[in-house]
Amino acid sequence: MATEPKGGGRDPQYLLDLLWRTRPPGTRGPRGSLTLDQIVGAAVEIADAEGVEGVSMRKVAEKVGVTTMSLYRYVPSKDDLLDLMFEMGTGMPDTSDWPDDWYGRIESYALDVRRVMIARPWMIDIPISGPPMGPNNIAWMEAVLASLSDTPLSEDDKLGVLMVVSGFVLNEVSQEVSVTRAAPRTGVGYMEWGMAYQRMLEKVTDNPDYPALSRLVKSGAFADDRSTAEEDFLYGLRFILDGITALYALRGPGGREARAGNGT
Repeated sequence: MATEPKGGGRDPQYLLDLLWRTRPPGTRGPRGSLTLDQIVGAAVEIADAEGVEGVSMRKVAEKVGVTTMSLYRYVPSKDDLLDLMFEMGTGMPDTSDWPDDWYGRIESYALDVRRVMIARPWMIDIPISGPPMGPNNIAWMEAVLASLSDTPLSEDDKLGVLMVVSGFVLNEVSQEVSVTRAAPRTGVGYMEWGMAYQRMLEKVTDNPDYPALSRLVKSGAFADDRSTAEEDFLYGLRFILDGITALYALRGPGGREARAGNGT
């Protein structure tokens, strides 16, 4: 069993024990009847109402009815609490209505993760401290990998799909949330940025230094974009999935790699 690391660092095994609830209670403060789930749930409720910036050990302690010092017996640091909140906020995947084909399942995975994070935008404000380790996030990984089980992709390929698609989701949600948050300050909403960006680029790209970008701007591609955030998300996602489809064909029976392996 991992013990709390000394000197300010955090042993990954220590974090794993926290996430899987295999770490024994600390020794600081009196033993109480609280569970770690109750504490993390209270922090999530605060974040849902006020964002991550509203979460403090003091506020969480008050919400669950203990002193701040007593709270540290269950959660040794604010960083630990944030990791636990991200894990709880993610929740477990529900694959019951996912299609049977791998393409549709990976698309459903990405849309479901996007939905979770859009509903709780504070999740993008939590710094990622390492790869997924908690039971909820491990379950999401399993759902993706299981969706690829009957494909000719190698295990390395499957890991690549998981990393590329999950990275895409996180990046797209971060941009969408950032633009939405900035709208009161910029006066420009998500669907208005295409036209606004078109006008700005027209002023700075009509010169020999940016020939490729100038052609794109003159085509009106930005001005014609009236897509919603979800439509843009699906466009990018399907762009990636179509690339995976090409890899699938390459790896599968009759593909170039299969033919090369047969000496043809």
